[in-house]
Amino acid sequence: MQDIDFAPEQHAIWAELYRRQVPKVRQHASALYLEGFDQLELPSDTIPTLDHLNSKIPAATGWTVVRTDVRFTDADEWYRFFDRKEFLITNYMRSRQELDWTPEPDMFHDIFGHLPFFMLPAYAALQEMFAPAYLAAESDEEKENIKRLAWYSTEFGMIEEGGELKVFGTGLMSGGDEFTNAAEGKLEYQPFTLDNVLGVDKVMYEQHDHLYVLESLDQCVAELALYLVPIAARAG
Repeated sequence: MQDIDFAPEQHAIWAELYRRQVPKVRQHASALYLEGFDQLELPSDTIPTLDHLNSKIPAATGWTVVRTDVRFTDADEWYRFFDRKEFLITNYMRSRQELDWTPEPDMFHDIFGHLPFFMLPAYAALQEMFAPAYLAAESDEEKENIKRLAWYSTEFGMIEEGGELKVFGTGLMSGGDEFTNAAEGKLEYQPFTLDNVLGVDKVMYEQHDHLYVLESLDQCVAELALYLVPIAARAG
């Protein structure tokens, strides 16, 4: 899909969100995210083009970025793209009334929240664990468990770094009030383990009151592998 001529108001919303969020992530985001963020060099005042994104990410990790006009991509379809190392970004941008929080993933979430991480080979390897398992899953329960594990790690996880609690999840990274509440210790926090997460429903249309904390990226990979690797192995 070719690049889109977005409306001036959409660029203005991007610029306002960027202005609000960058100081927060500089102070409270995972060092991993900040490493990727600096490498990706997102523009501050305009929505980045596909040419810009795909001039950076494929060379770093082998992933490519694909635009979609679908606002809620079906998980089965989404994971098929993921299996090809293609990351979907929606053309939808939140409204000014949703600057502080939006229940629907928009392009700012997709680009600002997710894509800096895809400059990092170690993080890309973590993400590449999900699709083979999801596509090999033999029941709706297994699929839901895989989505829960992704939700409470890569989407809404926290991480310990240097004895401090840092924001890791991409859904938090692009958020306003929810980012602040998570970063300032205003929520309930539990260790990210299979026992703690499996069976816990995703919180999708309201802000979280509890989150899960990764000890490290390696610990997250090891914990996920306990569930994902045996399922993915069925596909041979």
